[in-house]
Amino acid sequence: MNLLRRLLLVIRRAVEWGVALLLSWMVVLALVQLLLRWTLSIGMPWADLQLRQMVLWVGLLGGVLAAAEGRHIRIDLVEHYLGRRLRAVVGGVVMFVAAAGSFYLGYLSLRFIASECEAGLVLGRVLFGHSIPEWTAELIIPVGFFLMGIYFLASIPPKSRASSERGET
Repeated sequence: MNLLRRLLLVIRRAVEWGVALLLSWMVVLALVQLLLRWTLSIGMPWADLQLRQMVLWVGLLGGVLAAAEGRHIRIDLVEHYLGRRLRAVVGGVVMFVAAAGSFYLGYLSLRFIASECEAGLVLGRVLFGHSIPEWTAELIIPVGFFLMGIYFLASIPPKSRASSERGET
């Protein structure tokens, strides 16, 4: 197992733990918020906003896990009609296009984060009642897309790489 594969495995494990912890905290926070509203008619004003931000984080980290495990949405129109060698090449091209799209979305989200930084907007009371800059909660967007792109590139079948380098189809 080469260094890149080990690094991707470590990142994947960290993302799995991150999703598990975020989901656990979301359940606890939502349950406490619900109980406070039902029993005492009060709530934590920051909890709803924090839950919304965590949905964004869990969604993008879930997308990273789907890309890492090869369980992302895939529309297979012609691959089952192709031979084994050509299927590997087409699969490699599809993964490359998915990676390119993910990297492009990551780039666009970096531009979005930069504009958020310039605007200086503050996300009100999301971190246990403390305000934080809005862009910090949105950092997961470029991170998620770049990680998805890396996993898409890493999932290109080795046979399609070798075939495309030799010019075979």
